[in-house]
Amino acid sequence: MQFDKDMNSNQAELFLEVRDFIILQIEKQGLHVKEKFSENITSYFSEEYQSGFCYLITKDDYVHIGWFRGAKFYDKIDLLFGKGKTIRGQKVTILDEIQKEAISFYIKQTEILLIENDKIQKTKQLLKGK
Repeated sequence: MQFDKDMNSNQAELFLEVRDFIILQIEKQGLHVKEKFSENITSYFSEEYQSGFCYLITKDDYVHIGWFRGAKFYDKIDLLFGKGKTIRGQKVTILDEIQKEAISFYIKQTEILLIENDKIQKTKQLLKGK
């Protein structure tokens, strides 16, 4: 499992700091967090929306947060990188106030996108007569 690799990496302490902060911020939104462990990443999901916020993985000199809906974010803090269709990354070398502000901001944006998606799915179900 990737989680075990992350826990044995040079960035294990930072990984745990970022992990705990992400979970706390999602819970502050009144949501229940599900942590999913896989071979390649550790992901964080909302039980209410059954959809993901982000994944975490350690690199040699930082912790990488992959925001599942990052391509749709307004990035006023300008910390995201990548050009994929959906995911944007955030490099965390130290969990300082700027990084904390960014993580909180990105979590709030993710929740808005999850709410929008949930309403769209419910509307589609209604239109299908389910």
